[in-house]
Amino acid sequence: MRWKNVSLTVKLIFYMVMGVLLVLASTTAMIISTVTTQEKALAYQQAIEMARSYANEFNGDMEANQAIGKTIATSMSNYESSDRDEVNNMLYAILVAHPTLMGTYVAYEPNAFDGNDELYVNVSGHDATGRFIPYWNKMNGTIKIDPLLYYDTSDYYQLPKKLQADVLTEPYYYEGAFIVSYASPIMKNDTFIGIGGVDVSLYYLDDILSNVKAFDTGYAFMTSNSGMLLSYPYNKQWIGNKTLYDFEIDNFSHAADDIRMGKSGHVETIDPNTGKRVVMFYEPIRTGNFSFVLVVPKDEIFAGVMALRTKLLFISMAAVIFMAAIAYLIALSVTRPIKQIVAGFKMISKDAVKGKLDTRASSDVEIDFREIPRGLNEILDAVITPVRDTIRVTNALAKGELETRSKLDVQGEFKQLADTLDDFAESLDTMIKDSNAVLTAVQNNDFSHEVQVHGEGDFRILTEGIDRTRETLDHMMAERKQIEQIRKKEIHHRIKNNLQVISSLLDLESDKFQDPLVIEAFRNSQSRVISMALVHEELYRSEDMESIDFSDYILKLVNDLSRSYRTDNRKVNIRTRIENVFLDMDVAIPLGMIVNELVSNSFKHAFGPEDTGDILIDLSCDRKKFTLVICDNGKGFPEDVNFRETESLGLQLVTTLVDQIDGTIELERNDGTRFTINFK
Repeated sequence: MRWKNVSLTVKLIFYMVMGVLLVLASTTAMIISTVTTQEKALAYQQAIEMARSYANEFNGDMEANQAIGKTIATSMSNYESSDRDEVNNMLYAILVAHPTLMGTYVAYEPNAFDGNDELYVNVSGHDATGRFIPYWNKMNGTIKIDPLLYYDTSDYYQLPKKLQADVLTEPYYYEGAFIVSYASPIMKNDTFIGIGGVDVSLYYLDDILSNVKAFDTGYAFMTSNSGMLLSYPYNKQWIGNKTLYDFEIDNFSHAADDIRMGKSGHVETIDPNTGKRVVMFYEPIRTGNFSFVLVVPKDEIFAGVMALRTKLLFISMAAVIFMAAIAYLIALSVTRPIKQIVAGFKMISKDAVKGKLDTRASSDVEIDFREIPRGLNEILDAVITPVRDTIRVTNALAKGELETRSKLDVQGEFKQLADTLDDFAESLDTMIKDSNAVLTAVQNNDFSHEVQVHGEGDFRILTEGIDRTRETLDHMMAERKQIEQIRKKEIHHRIKNNLQVISSLLDLESDKFQDPLVIEAFRNSQSRVISMALVHEELYRSEDMESIDFSDYILKLVNDLSRSYRTDNRKVNIRTRIENVFLDMDVAIPLGMIVNELVSNSFKHAFGPEDTGDILIDLSCDRKKFTLVICDNGKGFPEDVNFRETESLGLQLVTTLVDQIDGTIELERNDGTRFTINFK
């Protein structure tokens, strides 16, 4: 809405309310900003001091534990008695005196304690080496002694040995317990002879930290130098198994980097347990490079600020409402006389506002205002003609008459209206014709025709919907073709397997008979089944599942027939001249069986047991007309036998299959036997 069309009453109210609102808003913003900064600083400092206090407390505990381990190592460095029982009693007493310890131990190099390791092989507190490696521990609740394990590879032994310095290990699992080790080297005459140390379970840390509360729902946990969780109040399975890096949250990784470098700090992030925005404070524990982490929801830190902000907003709203009421009273006192002056004009323009444009204002008014109704009448006369023409065009478009256009000779914005309406009709006509062409193509299973005219706004939604539907149908048809291809492959594969099973059954059944004619009948049937199985195998391997490479198929079929009939001393060679042609299944199967029957007849009847000769298979193509020639240079086909009316099942099958593929077959008896088959 244009500002000059807003009533004077509304303008007065708006200016007054906006002035008060700007003053109150700026004042409130300054107060809230100042208080927020102070409250944030105080809350942050409170959280930092809490984190630092806990970190110092745990640092003291760790220093005490490290001192115990160092004391054991120092005592053993000065120990001269070499009494294993005495040392065990000392370790036991230390463990009893310090309930927070999980275990106490010493571990000596081979024969470094008393030189008598061989006397203590597998004795209590010793392993098969006999080394003095007692480990007094409370793994199961009660104090017991075990030999230390994994000392050849574990950090608790290898690091003090290598560094010859006090070591606090990274947390690790030892016999199911999650612990850290405080180990110090035992040195004599500047030579490393073993270690002394203590183990501390990290579960007691979790018990303590799980009860730490900050603000209302804040909590605490501890991590190692590498960011591994040493305690966590939720998801206990994360302890010892998950690091801050594993959360894959940028600010978690930033905090983990600071912890690795022994820095303190804080980051704002998302709590992985609650999904709330929190501030995570972390302070290093210098002994061991661990870190104490305090997590506080951000809304709890700023709870006081939010309460104050709410109060200030309520005060500001009340002031704005009060000033709006005052402004309304002032506006009424100013606009009431003006409304009385224009009341008559409102009555004149009432019908026009309701859409009755044929109504005209009366010009029988005072001379000073006479130009107002005259001007209004002129406006109505200028508006009603293009409005009526617009109605005519829009009604025609609504009826589907998309070639209808405006015929007015107007100027200015009325011409722009007519041109816009004509442009709209033209665009709508073009868009519908283009979309209709796409839909027609889809009906004809042509999904390549894309929408060229998309239009704008809702029309674009419609055309893009048509295009997406076309793409979806195209994708569905492609998937359907792929599924159909897979199904055909499976069918051909199963048919091939079933035919191979039938072939195997025929082979097995033939072994039950001694009659050569019966065996020959079985072998003929087996060859026919194999010829059909080969077709399905080739179809299964083909790309389009509709046709096969017939030259490759003939070579495989000939190889099978050659192996089947090479049982005597005959030297019969099969030669092929097959063009690279692809045949569909309806032709390939009958043609393969024809080749099988005629080549089998040549093997059986054309040559004697000691004969030599050739069999030729020739397939050529000329303008989609195929010629198959199967000939041999053997004895020749008997003159007194009509192959079309013979009782031979094989030749009957050949003539039937030739008819099936709409072909012709001719026989020549010169220099052997020559069958010529023509088909399309």
